[in-house]
Amino acid sequence: MSTYIFILGKDRNLSLAELHARYPNGKFDGDGDFEILEIDQKIDQSEFNHLGGVIKVGELVAIVNRNNLSNELTQQLIAHHSGSKLNYGISVYGWSEKNLRSLLLDMKRNLKKEGVSSRFINQQFKNVSTAQYKGLKGKGIELLVAVHGDDFLIAKVIAVQDIDSYSERDFEKPFRDMRVGMLPPKLAQIMINLAGDSKTIWDPFCGGGVLVMEGLLMGRNMLGSDINPETFEGAKKNVDWLGKDADLFLHDATQPLKGKKFDAIVCEGYLGPPQTRLQSPDRLKPLLQELDELYVGFFNALVEINFKGSIVIALPFFRCIGNQELDLKSTIEKIEKMGFVLNPKILKYARHDQVVGRAIYRFQYR
Repeated sequence: MSTYIFILGKDRNLSLAELHARYPNGKFDGDGDFEILEIDQKIDQSEFNHLGGVIKVGELVAIVNRNNLSNELTQQLIAHHSGSKLNYGISVYGWSEKNLRSLLLDMKRNLKKEGVSSRFINQQFKNVSTAQYKGLKGKGIELLVAVHGDDFLIAKVIAVQDIDSYSERDFEKPFRDMRVGMLPPKLAQIMINLAGDSKTIWDPFCGGGVLVMEGLLMGRNMLGSDINPETFEGAKKNVDWLGKDADLFLHDATQPLKGKKFDAIVCEGYLGPPQTRLQSPDRLKPLLQELDELYVGFFNALVEINFKGSIVIALPFFRCIGNQELDLKSTIEKIEKMGFVLNPKILKYARHDQVVGRAIYRFQYR
């Protein structure tokens, strides 16, 4: 068994839901901006690349009290000294970053006493960023200090988010359509993980194929369909650009899909036309009716083919005038009456300035 400390992304609930779904047999503990996971599985950069909701992960190497923290950090750093200049970084969680300055200067003095020439990479005495770690990897070490109760947990960073790879897949793929919701690759990964260990996944609203692409990179067999020929062709171009193969086809999601085998559905449905300003709830009623017809039709089609697998679907919610929020509550109630059981924890994803956000629902047919 190994113990890891995961540094969570800005959407804590999403990050935790993803970790619990991907590691259902793990023992979890933690609070705030990190989670402790004890598990009989190796976590490395390759495995970490399949997680969209966490920033970095470290493997636990020591647990100490406050009085022994400086000495233990010094010993951990010396153990990684190869004879040349030691480059290192220290990041703290569950503890104010104000403590970093004295901690880093303590390390510098302690290492000098031990005859170790060293340099810390923390800029302005702040936590190490993923970009900074990229320059450190292979040339030094980053240690995490996570305060949990009265304990100070020390972990060696073993993986961080590959921000360059995400950026490439998000912005450099050949087809992008700004007229529809641009699903971030990280969120696509989270949604795929929320479907559990499903091997073959269908995205019935695939658009430009973001979910299909991320599923392929995560080793899943992917089916993708869309009713729009233009976006369907775009999805094919994007999958070809990725150098992968998927089963892509034109299909109306409100009609039963027959002759295809899959054990989970993961998708982002139609969110409606782009919204640039807050509306009143009354102005949104026609759009809600349109979305209701679409999604009731889609779930009726699933009933007709007797689909029993997991369904993870992102549907819109709307921020309205007067600090109100509007979602597809009545539509969800209709879906539940068809026999689909809703996971009670609804996850939301939206930037603070977005008018339209994503509510992520998880269903299972009885």
